[in-house]
Amino acid sequence: MDYRPLPEAHRDAVRRTLQYAFRPEAGPELDDDPPERPDSYSPRAVYADADAGTSDDALDADDIRAVCGWYDFSMLIRGATRRVGGLAAVASPPETRRQGHIGWMLDAFLGELRDEDVPFSALWPFEYAFYARFGWATTNTYQRTTVPPGELSSVVADAGDAADADNAADADNAADDADVDNADDAADASGRFRRIDVEAYETVDAVHREAATETLALRRTEGWWRHRVFDRWGTEPYVYGWENADGDLRGYLVYTVERDDAEDEKTMAVRELVGVDADAERHLLRFCRDHDSQVDRVRLDGPLGGDLLFRLSDPRAATVERRPGPMVRVVDVVDAVESTPVPEHETGAVVLSVVDDRCAWNDDTFELRADESGVTCERTDAAPSLRLGIGALSQILVGARSAPQLRDDGRLEPPDGVTDADAMEAGGSTEAAEAVATLDSLYPTENVFLHEFF
Repeated sequence: MDYRPLPEAHRDAVRRTLQYAFRPEAGPELDDDPPERPDSYSPRAVYADADAGTSDDALDADDIRAVCGWYDFSMLIRGATRRVGGLAAVASPPETRRQGHIGWMLDAFLGELRDEDVPFSALWPFEYAFYARFGWATTNTYQRTTVPPGELSSVVADAGDAADADNAADADNAADDADVDNADDAADASGRFRRIDVEAYETVDAVHREAATETLALRRTEGWWRHRVFDRWGTEPYVYGWENADGDLRGYLVYTVERDDAEDEKTMAVRELVGVDADAERHLLRFCRDHDSQVDRVRLDGPLGGDLLFRLSDPRAATVERRPGPMVRVVDVVDAVESTPVPEHETGAVVLSVVDDRCAWNDDTFELRADESGVTCERTDAAPSLRLGIGALSQILVGARSAPQLRDDGRLEPPDGVTDADAMEAGGSTEAAEAVATLDSLYPTENVFLHEFF
């Protein structure tokens, strides 16, 4: 078998495979005008009767056994921009499933990323247990908050009252309708909303870069803005921004309006609500509130919901769902460790036995060392202090889980031959306990949130 970039002549064959995998209800006919993908996307295919020496012209589309694609992303990893291979569109034809082709392709994909010096991979799984077998591990959860628009009034009032914060201690806890109107007047005087066209994506990108500072935040390209924000698989959302009195864009939101015919209700589905500060965020929520005559509920995707519960006058009016999010994987241990920053002035060394059943180059013992000159990672014959799988190491490096948390989960263990697991607890006298503490100081948990679905 051979894994390679997809020849142009076979794109329709792969589209049929993907349509059958993800939209079988659409039938076998293909759309004449498929949605464009960002230019960072590269499709791949596995051919049964081919090898590296087979020319593209000699390939037969009927020999395709599995397909995928990957996005060459730039994401923040502990404050530094790093390449991340975003795996997507993983599928195989129904007539050749359960024959190991997907697993073979995933191994080849990781090998390609290693050759390209891409230290991490991320994906949105169809099944978490399946991709965990191949070394990916969950990075973060995400929230979906649903609230009647009128309930946002208690949050909206904060925007107009911000200038009077010093006198707020003497104010009543609840505002009547006149107070809210005055708050809105003050908000209007301080800026305005405007609709944003795709050609102005650079102004929105500047807001996104200032606001999205969490680990795994995507540094979006023009193609991503055009084909995943302003046009999402053929659906064009509304995009509105909030400008301050100086005309500077301070926040934006991306949304559609969904209709439930059975209930005769409408939902304002907000996919992104991004403000550079709390004031901009409140104005954007005011924009949502002002749709109370049009929609029955506002649905907000993202981390905002948990905080919103503390700011609503009736938090029980909101429903917050918490769901598992994407997964991440270290491609190459040495490359990933040496490219991941550690906190300034933190030093230490630890020897880790890493278990990776899919990538032989990672299945080894490594010494990780941080000092004044930086971070190094080298293979070593020294006895390890800890043993962990590649998924656990991936979570530690990006800050999704801490070393003590993984120890408590049973995923960070003493090395083979050491049976006293209690010695790993804080205060223990063994090398294992000291190694857990070292990892915890070098790689504390981060605010990890990969927003983009791909």
